[in-house]
Amino acid sequence: MEFSIPDMSCGGCANAITRAVTSLDPAAKFDVDVLAKIVAVTSTLPTARIIEAMEAAGFHPSLKG
Repeated sequence: MEFSIPDMSCGGCANAITRAVTSLDPAAKFDVDVLAKIVAVTSTLPTARIIEAMEAAGFHPSLKG
């Protein structure tokens, strides 16, 4: 699933997002494009849980597509 994260502005933001999700699913895989402000996540977690993890890290994701 792909998320648009308009408030992701740097590698530190990307790291915070990946840490938040991997704390719930250590096997999650990520494809991050900081410039486009997009994070693709491959995980067994429900979409709502991934969004909650990102929000808890201080970001405001929206599902693309």
